Amino acid sequence: MSLEVVSIGRINIDIIMNVKTLPKTNEHVISEGSSFTFGGSAANFASQSARLGVKTGLVGCIGNDLYGQLALKNLQDAGVDTKGVLVLGNQPTGLFFLAQARNKEKVIFTEPGANRFLERHLIDNEYLLRARTVHIAGGFSRLMDRVIELATTHGMIVSIDPGRAAENVDFSSILHKVDLLFLNQSELKAYFDLSPTEKELRTFAKTLPGIVVVKMGDKGSIATDGFDFIKSPIFEVPVVDTLGAGDSFAAAFVTAWTRSENVGQALNFANATASQTIKENGAQNGQPTLQQVAGVLREHDINIHDILRTFGKK
Repeated sequence: MSLEVVSIGRINIDIIMNVKTLPKTNEHVISEGSSFTFGGSAANFASQSARLGVKTGLVGCIGNDLYGQLALKNLQDAGVDTKGVLVLGNQPTGLFFLAQARNKEKVIFTEPGANRFLERHLIDNEYLLRARTVHIAGGFSRLMDRVIELATTHGMIVSIDPGRAAENVDFSSILHKVDLLFLNQSELKAYFDLSPTEKELRTFAKTLPGIVVVKMGDKGSIATDGFDFIKSPIFEVPVVDTLGAGDSFAAAFVTAWTRSENVGQALNFANATASQTIKENGAQNGQPTLQQVAGVLREHDINIHDILRTFGKK
């Protein structure tokens, strides 16, 4: 089966604890609520992409444990092709633990587990080349060079969302080959020392062959290719949990832009998708289908006929 997009990166189990206040050293705090859900940026992207009706593959690593089995089944149930997922013996599946207080202060712990082994020697070139687009979620410095070289050599679209831990990535060596670069405001500042002003983003975007997309949280999103500069506001909804919203946003933008090449439509489509994700707990639990996203956009009189037509829908 051919694929439209392959997502590369982490697969995690997310464990969330909501507490009144964060504990002091050696203090025992009772949680006010907790959740066990599926996460990992690449897995979130792949799950959302598949729910939108896109033929999506995933390259990642899980452990040969109960968590890995559950994560794999969840992805398959969402429609993700998991033939590129490696199950590693004697390794735990990645864990993401977040404790969040009422005042929104938080503590995060991660156990990379099997994710540590996602390096260039584990990439199946034949599997990757079944797709037209490759999306790298996370700052895998050694992996990025090989994947981007392979993708550009074969005329694939390259999409990158480096996330919060990409300090070791040499962006100067890869940006000239990147078609879509996703960043939030803090990443834009940390990696490139830029603010999301029109002047700075236009200048920066001209160093890429493609588009810079900045996720602005409750301020919406911005996209520019150095010439056009487009803003899109958020869709107001009751916010339950923002975990994974950026990954759903990226999956939806890639879905829309690769079909219509209309940046404004892609931003609206992505914001609408993310707005549904944040209405439920967990990075993947609230991920909407294509029909649900189309319904949100119809309510706001936003036309996405060009995108729907590629799915055989009106």
